[in-house]
Amino acid sequence: MERHGENRRVRRHAGLRGAVLLVLSLILFLCGCSGKEQASVPEEGRYQIWYLDHSATMLEPLSYNAVSGYPEELIPELVSQLMTVPNDADLVSAVGDKAGYEGFTMEGALLYLYFDEYLGELKPERKILCCAAVTQTMAQVPGVERVAFYTAGQPLQASDGTLLGPFAAADFVTGISNVNAFETSDLALYFASEDGSRLNREERTVTYRMDTPLEQLVVEQLIEGPVRSGNQAVISPDTRLLSISVTDNICYLNFSREFLTPMPVEDPWLTIHALVNSLSDLKTVTRVSIAVEGSQDVLFRDTIPLNTLFEPVFDTEAP
Repeated sequence: MERHGENRRVRRHAGLRGAVLLVLSLILFLCGCSGKEQASVPEEGRYQIWYLDHSATMLEPLSYNAVSGYPEELIPELVSQLMTVPNDADLVSAVGDKAGYEGFTMEGALLYLYFDEYLGELKPERKILCCAAVTQTMAQVPGVERVAFYTAGQPLQASDGTLLGPFAAADFVTGISNVNAFETSDLALYFASEDGSRLNREERTVTYRMDTPLEQLVVEQLIEGPVRSGNQAVISPDTRLLSISVTDNICYLNFSREFLTPMPVEDPWLTIHALVNSLSDLKTVTRVSIAVEGSQDVLFRDTIPLNTLFEPVFDTEAP
């Protein structure tokens, strides 16, 4: 089912900001849930489908043997299971008995699920339980790392209007159980302009766990891409950050091979400058070292040698 439009580029930072308190109450349960491990497939073709208990306050999994093997068939099959509780189980669907499923799309490792307006009418606590149950279930599908929710064509929102999601399974299985373990920071990120001739500064506020380095957060946000209309992503969304560290104000980045994937933005220097400029805004970084799968003996997009230290350049003309 094809979906298009800028408003579907939902970002994690907004969803976490609106749901932190709800997630924290859910975290305590998930950490001790029957000793079961989330987002894992015990054997090929078998999945854990997450439901609510009869009181609709706790999550419980049931094993399910899937008929489909390919994601385009498996995803609707698992959604159907999420919405239909087995007759012999004293459980409740986390999605609710009124919500209707309208389809899905995939953008890299990000799965977009579309429901009708009834999903948006769930109570706040039920919404976050729904997000947890669906995310834990869908994260088992090969290639799915994060899940975004839409209701009546719009991103799912918390009661205060902030966005819920996208979520990863790990967002619901952290050991942190104290609201003081979260911080909020303002980040300055750089993305390519619509015509690809320069970088545009995009500011966003992100709520995150204190054990996440800000440098990692910046790179992850760059990989997720821009929110503002008219800006373009400079890094493939399939890219994985394999490692990151900062020593003597030098940020050492190690990416998966997808970092080399060509982008619509033709000038490869815009990607380098976007990374370095965004990181240098933290004031803990003055230079950046980039490796791909541990190697710097690489020509980035057949043009730029990576065996050097890059410094911020706010003049976007290529050197």
